[in-house]
Amino acid sequence: MNYLFNEKNKLAFTQTIESQFFDVEKAYWDAGSDSRNLCVDLLQRCKYEAHPWLGYAYALYGRILLAFDENIKALTWLQKGYKSVEKNKDIEHLPFTMLWLGVALERNSKYILAIETWVKTIDLALELTQLEYGVEAYLNASMVYYHLGQYENADILMRNGLKLAESIHSNKLIAKSGIFLMEGLLLSERYDAALALLTRIEPYALAHGDMTWLVQICNGYAISYWKNANNELAVFYYEAALAIAKHYKMMWGYCITAINYGEGLQGNNQLGDIFPILLSAKKILKDINHNDLDARLNYLLYQAYREYGDYAAALSVLRAYERQTIRHITDEIGEKGVRLNLNRLDKARSLLIRTHIKFEKLAGWVVPGVSLQHLRQFRLRCESADFSDRVIELTFDLLIDSVIEQRISILLNDYCALSDLWVFVPPYRYIIYPKESSFILMDFAQSLSFVLCH
Repeated sequence: MNYLFNEKNKLAFTQTIESQFFDVEKAYWDAGSDSRNLCVDLLQRCKYEAHPWLGYAYALYGRILLAFDENIKALTWLQKGYKSVEKNKDIEHLPFTMLWLGVALERNSKYILAIETWVKTIDLALELTQLEYGVEAYLNASMVYYHLGQYENADILMRNGLKLAESIHSNKLIAKSGIFLMEGLLLSERYDAALALLTRIEPYALAHGDMTWLVQICNGYAISYWKNANNELAVFYYEAALAIAKHYKMMWGYCITAINYGEGLQGNNQLGDIFPILLSAKKILKDINHNDLDARLNYLLYQAYREYGDYAAALSVLRAYERQTIRHITDEIGEKGVRLNLNRLDKARSLLIRTHIKFEKLAGWVVPGVSLQHLRQFRLRCESADFSDRVIELTFDLLIDSVIEQRISILLNDYCALSDLWVFVPPYRYIIYPKESSFILMDFAQSLSFVLCH
């Protein structure tokens, strides 16, 4: 793929390559339709410049393809990304690449390989103190156990994942782990437990601000209320989910909500009430190519057309549904016909349980106001310390509660120079490692103590 200098690429080349990576990431989270094209431009530039982040760009492209259900193609690009990241020794982006390689393997029904890849991701994330990727890999792995019918093991792993997310104060991962656990609870028909969980995680999803997850939470509320015979609240949450998905142009969110809503109404012969919504979803699914959702929607449309007495249209969508069902059964037989190596699966589960303990020990160092990259830098500075280097230790007489901890974190970030590194060691110690060992440490400590005490 040659980097051709047309007008568009000339403009792109005036950007820093870091800003191009940022644009690709932003387009992905905005569910932008141009995200694939943006990433192709980035790949071209990385190849042209022989940039060491080429493998990371491959991985970003693979992740985008997964969002569009191009799973086979995504796996190819992520495998290429993994090889390139390793070849370029781009350790910083290796956990990200391995995390999404695992997702691609799982999407292509390579379950054992996916879990084993995630176990390696967790080990590397712990080593590099990139805990977010480790927790995310842990959550993804536990969800596979649900899909394989190992509900008890999955439940244990998923609850551990939620605890890990809470231990590193991540709104994003608390929300994500809660949504995964919610799906497991819905699958096992534990609707009261799902409602309690949703109440717990909803504030974190709102704080993180990902509207896709808010749509999923609304769906979880709606399904749970419907199964508890509270149809009025169920309809309220379905309508809220549809409104959010429509406002933010979330095609998948709109379709899955329409289908869940329809499946709730079908038993009461009320599909006519949301017939326009089902037709809108049908139009959207033509563009996003999601066969499983399309089959479920065709069955609902078949029933809706029957309610209207339009038997010709009902027969047409029924035939489409039957073709999709036969293909789905064939695929499912293909997936389940591959004999799973249960010994490998059990071994992977044991490793996941073991990593939970490692996470808890390491996560105790993570406090508000301190990035994981900052913690990694602190550890690296300690490992390369000179014998003459000195550090400052501040010890408080009382245990530090979360409010004071937050305040101290802000003060330290404001007071310390950019090159100074510090960590909180629970329950009452702060350790500061200044960049320059020749710095007058006593003056620094006295000034800092004054700031903290006033």
